[in-house]
Amino acid sequence: MTRALALVALVLLAGCDVTPEKPAKPAPTAAATPAKPVAAPLSPAVRLAAAVRAVPIDKKSRYTFDGDDKLIDAPFGPVLLRHGRVADAGHAESGVVAVYYLREEGEGFALAKAYPEAATAGSFGDLSGWSLSPAFAKLPTLVVEGGGTWQGCTVSFAELVELRPTGPASVASIPTAFDDSGMTEEGAQSLEGEIADIVQDRSFTVRYKGTGSFAERYVRKGDRYEREGGESKVPGC
Repeated sequence: MTRALALVALVLLAGCDVTPEKPAKPAPTAAATPAKPVAAPLSPAVRLAAAVRAVPIDKKSRYTFDGDDKLIDAPFGPVLLRHGRVADAGHAESGVVAVYYLREEGEGFALAKAYPEAATAGSFGDLSGWSLSPAFAKLPTLVVEGGGTWQGCTVSFAELVELRPTGPASVASIPTAFDDSGMTEEGAQSLEGEIADIVQDRSFTVRYKGTGSFAERYVRKGDRYEREGGESKVPGC
């Protein structure tokens, strides 16, 4: 009996594959794709030059643009601002701030909308000054200053121009100076105004000093700022 069992065991072992399993080959590793280099952002000067190139030259324009351009990133896209002067201008000719709405295109810009006379002011072909302010509204606002002297009477104004997605829009015209000493010897008046107490999209105050001292408040109503009390106390020429 024992010998028979031993023979059966040998037969069973002979029928079994006792060869040890070969270890599985590891799956081939995919070659790593090299990361693409990230381009460095363009410098402000390079972006400004690209923006200027995007605006076609108007050979019929009477304005000369000589370098104090600004490129801003408004909430609705890039905007180019250009200050233009009229060479050898007459007394009644004004300066300008031209506004161009752009769109990004490759590494440069393309012109979307042009407002070549978005704001005009001043005399003898130029503005008194211009700047960009974030204080008056959530949208960028141009502050364009200009004025002149007529027959001995000098006046100056500041125009607020809001840069909206639909285009530039004047929101207030503010008398900032008056002087009639060149046209009258007695009772001459001289006033200078300064904008203060600005509350964004709500109100601001212009404080005057000189031969008189008073303040005028402007309140936003809809799309414009309106002067409280109607007409300004600042005389006109």
